[in-house]
Amino acid sequence: MAGVSANESARVKASAESKSKGGLARFGREVRSLFDKQYRRAYRNLRHLPRMEYRCVIDGGANHGAFTDAFLQLHRPERLVLVEAIPDLAEKLRARYAGHPAISVVSAALSDKNGEAQFEINRSEASSSLLPIDPRNSEWFARDLRVARTVQVPTMTLPALMEAQQLETVDLLKLDLQGAERFVLTGGEGVLDRVGVIYTEVFFEQLYAGAWLFGEVNEFLAARGYKLCGLSNIVHAPDGDLVQANATFRRL
Repeated sequence: MAGVSANESARVKASAESKSKGGLARFGREVRSLFDKQYRRAYRNLRHLPRMEYRCVIDGGANHGAFTDAFLQLHRPERLVLVEAIPDLAEKLRARYAGHPAISVVSAALSDKNGEAQFEINRSEASSSLLPIDPRNSEWFARDLRVARTVQVPTMTLPALMEAQQLETVDLLKLDLQGAERFVLTGGEGVLDRVGVIYTEVFFEQLYAGAWLFGEVNEFLAARGYKLCGLSNIVHAPDGDLVQANATFRRL
């Protein structure tokens, strides 16, 4: 092309090839979703994640490993660190992923301090938290979410976890901590510039005592260079009010 340098021409060509490959990749994902039910479910649940390579991932609040299983349907990270506060669930995760060299399991509750804390295990384990649950949850979710027992668990900050796991950067930080996300974000503020994407549960009602609502999470992350990419898995109360969702934030 007249007036265009060889370097510029090469850059344009490389960009076009990259876009072409991206288009083919998207087409391949869409075709696979037509025939693979597990892949289709994973693609639908995680569609708001930015299209990028995820090398290092933290699954905070791993529970039974549902997020990790879905994520591995779509991506092949070099490192995937699962963090689970409930001791017996952490042991089950270790046994389940023992043959996966890229996966590590940490038995601890992510928080704003390193040490120990009381952790409330509710009748529905997935609702267990460092924070007391609001009794209205049983009505909103039509199940018994009362506290069944309390255990003492180790707590760990995000910087301590990254240091212990030798993670210089984190491409994706997933948080499903039943209101304790606030602790992780404030306690990990010093390393958020090394985290690319945050995929976190957010509340529109005070589901747990002391938990941030969506507006507070959004304001905190926006002030630290993150932009909201999307909301998914939206839950409404019987009266139609928003209760909770998953929010994706991308670092600009």
